[in-house]
Amino acid sequence: MAVPFLCYLCCMKNSHLMHKAIIPFLLSFILLVSCDNRSYRIEGSVAHGYFNGDSVYVKILSGDSLRVVAQGVVGRGKFALSGTADSALVVSLYISHTPVTPFVIEPGTITVSLGNGNAVVGGTPLNDELAHFAVMKDSFDTVLSEILRKEARLLMDGVPADEARSVIEHEFSKAVENAEAYTDSFVRMHYDDVLGPFLFGLYSSGMSYGMLPARMKRLYDESPVKFRASRFLESLRHK
Repeated sequence: MAVPFLCYLCCMKNSHLMHKAIIPFLLSFILLVSCDNRSYRIEGSVAHGYFNGDSVYVKILSGDSLRVVAQGVVGRGKFALSGTADSALVVSLYISHTPVTPFVIEPGTITVSLGNGNAVVGGTPLNDELAHFAVMKDSFDTVLSEILRKEARLLMDGVPADEARSVIEHEFSKAVENAEAYTDSFVRMHYDDVLGPFLFGLYSSGMSYGMLPARMKRLYDESPVKFRASRFLESLRHK
């Protein structure tokens, strides 16, 4: 592309035309250079004026300790943080010394909403994916809780204990199977980014490879090298 462009400039007979052609090109180049596509911004809101004046930290696990990568202060129910990252990273949001929620720092504007004991993070692709996973997990947990409560209702309705237990065990097993299938599918879909190894690491926390259930061993064995090399899965690399 450079040669045709230089030929084009050399063929211009009018220096005024050359001047007019170069300026837009240089402006475009400057804009491209000045826009850092590694930058992120975190825009947070806190309900009911909680935590005003408290410090907010974004921390990442570095070795055996946590390292602060961004910090700010809650003021009038808002906080804003910014920084750059060479790649998407799973980090934790802290208010003072209290961990609030994990999320992903990645290019773009990340929104954080804190209130009523909940933390909702979104605004960027991986954070939206993680938020959707959290919603689905909550729905599976609700189904499991409802099934456990159902046993008491069956007994109150006069259903024999053995029959009630059989019904509950079947429904509970099916619900767990559905939850595990969704989780496995999510991890597979995110083999190549930080969410896959992060979630797999959460569910396998404290386990060696030999302790993994068969379905998790399959997930691990079928994963790409990049997935297995993640810092979240360090303990599993020692089979």
